[in-house]
Amino acid sequence: MNAEKEITELRRRVAHAQRAYYVDAKPIMSDAEFDALFDTLLKLEQEHPELYDANSPTAKVGSDIDNELPEREHSIPVLSLDKCYSAEEMLVWIKRVQDKFPAQIELSIEPKIDGSGVVLYYDNGELQYALTRGNGYIGNDITANIKTVRNIPLKIGYKGKVAVRGEIYITVKDFKEYNRNFGNNQYANPRNLASGCSRRLKSSEVADCPLRIFVYECFPENRIFSSHLESMIFMKENGLPINSYFGFFTSQNISDELRDKIILSFPNNTIGSIGDVPNYLLRFSQIRKNLEYDIDGLVIKVNDMNLREKLGMTEHHPRWAIAYKFDAPMAQTKVHGITFQVGRGGRITPVALLEPVELAGSVISRATLHNEDYIQMLGINIGDTVHISKRGDVIPAVEEVVEKGENMKPADFPANCPSCASLLVKDGAHHFCMNSKCPKKLLGRLQYFAGRGQMNIESLGDKTLEMLFEQKLIVEISDIYTFDYWKLLGQEGYGEKRIRNIFQSIEESKKNPFSVVLASFGLKDIGAKAAEILVDNFRTVDAIIEAAQKKDVHLFTDIDGFGETLAQSVIDSFTDETVLSQISKLKAAGLKFSADEKDERQIHLFLSGTRWVVTGSFAAFKPREKAAELIKKYGAEVLSAVSGKTTHLLCGEEAGSKLEKARSVGAEIVDEQAFIKMLNENAAAEDVEQLKKQQELF
Repeated sequence: MNAEKEITELRRRVAHAQRAYYVDAKPIMSDAEFDALFDTLLKLEQEHPELYDANSPTAKVGSDIDNELPEREHSIPVLSLDKCYSAEEMLVWIKRVQDKFPAQIELSIEPKIDGSGVVLYYDNGELQYALTRGNGYIGNDITANIKTVRNIPLKIGYKGKVAVRGEIYITVKDFKEYNRNFGNNQYANPRNLASGCSRRLKSSEVADCPLRIFVYECFPENRIFSSHLESMIFMKENGLPINSYFGFFTSQNISDELRDKIILSFPNNTIGSIGDVPNYLLRFSQIRKNLEYDIDGLVIKVNDMNLREKLGMTEHHPRWAIAYKFDAPMAQTKVHGITFQVGRGGRITPVALLEPVELAGSVISRATLHNEDYIQMLGINIGDTVHISKRGDVIPAVEEVVEKGENMKPADFPANCPSCASLLVKDGAHHFCMNSKCPKKLLGRLQYFAGRGQMNIESLGDKTLEMLFEQKLIVEISDIYTFDYWKLLGQEGYGEKRIRNIFQSIEESKKNPFSVVLASFGLKDIGAKAAEILVDNFRTVDAIIEAAQKKDVHLFTDIDGFGETLAQSVIDSFTDETVLSQISKLKAAGLKFSADEKDERQIHLFLSGTRWVVTGSFAAFKPREKAAELIKKYGAEVLSAVSGKTTHLLCGEEAGSKLEKARSVGAEIVDEQAFIKMLNENAAAEDVEQLKKQQELF
């Protein structure tokens, strides 16, 4: 056999094996056999470059070409889907369709893959190019990257032009392995990794990422399908991977011929009447956790293509399909700007400035973008329309770009600190300002130290501290305790009563135990838990400093719960002259730097082993963080959101959705009076006394 014939035959065998493995899910050879076949083909192609074929299976390995992700127009409108979040809303949508067309209605229901959308364009049986969804009319050309996705056929049997919509994804198992071995655990979920990989500049890097695809719609130029089911079968017959789950629901009896087609094409099929749809939604929401890939909902479509044409579409979505979302609704808004915040530790966090929108009972105008990699994954820039959510019901975050604005490229990440202009240093997924005198870092440390959950100096809020810092009246933490606040008397908003309140809050903060003072410093890696462990083992700050001066990590790694990274952070912090100077000044101001009999570790931890969520408003706990502090003080863990781990919900007025969720997971509901009774019977005398004073005030 000559080289050309041998290469042609090897390409056929490799492509056939790939289809059997990825599309049909029925491998015809072992991994070792496949690798040997693939390597033989690759070697022959390298020996005969004159026989190069861009659509050879070996082209999926990728190259080191630096792609600029050019823009290209879609030949079809790539619209998003309208959404609903309950079975009731779904039934309303179905009824609307039925009212418009009283005759037989057929609906398909398919999993909504939580991945990254792509459109594949074939002509003459070969993959010509692939585009991201973009703004629905223009997308980024990611052809070289998409060719590395193993279960995307580079050649198909159909010789006409056809556009195929699909979703790039990564299985949960592959994600965990890749994230651990290659991603430094920086990716939040498979969707982010799939989106980021498919947009990388070098296709050789994409080839290492275990990307896959499911296709779900196709648009042949010279062929008209009578039904969606027919188009799905067409894609499968051409080697394009469709999802095995397929629900088919009809308002009348289904023919035996149609039933047979569904059963043969979709191993995990469900066939029923329109009235069965709500039960199918419920069942799928329960089995989704057993799937090997993430889905965020189901897509319901009208099967009849003629009816689809009559239903038409809006500017943004087709009227013949709708997405049923499992998770809580997100809000859609527009990005007006992107700013970069400097944290107290120097970490730079990009933040989207949004057109204000209501979400989960509050108006959101800012949302985190996490880091540079996240910006690149989303492809976000000013002018884009986005979906935002409240992660854990607390932190607003941008989840996805719904529609691109005029600027198609992702926003640029700054090279210099936006506060002090120092050159930023990248460490892992994040950028840091290393300048110890950076104004934003200094202000952030002040605000953290005085804030709720730390020293809790109520009268020194963020705005007050910002004003004092800008006037250079308070620059370092110790200044909080040495500044003469009477100098503010006469300034707008600063009367005698307010200044006395400031002094009272500051004096009250001096009663905080050593572990709270230590955690409030905001030293690297030394949060509340690490501070408690240090106090338990060393008892005084002088003992911690003495151990740190020896610069022996084993003095700390021998402590249960301390690893080398945390040990080194303790050594670095307690040998830093700036930190030591602040400790000395705060000692002189009267703060506690040693554990004594009154420290909280000596109290009866009657809530030990429980996990609480606090929600609503309270009469005796203003702000409600005071209740959370007491819960933590007596041994419990305080969570931000209700989950299966939650044992108790402290429930005040206007509790909202957390109350219903707590009941659903079987958590014990504790109202304010029951909690106060619990404290009166078990808490330390000083806390009971303080609680009585709070009740008298309110």
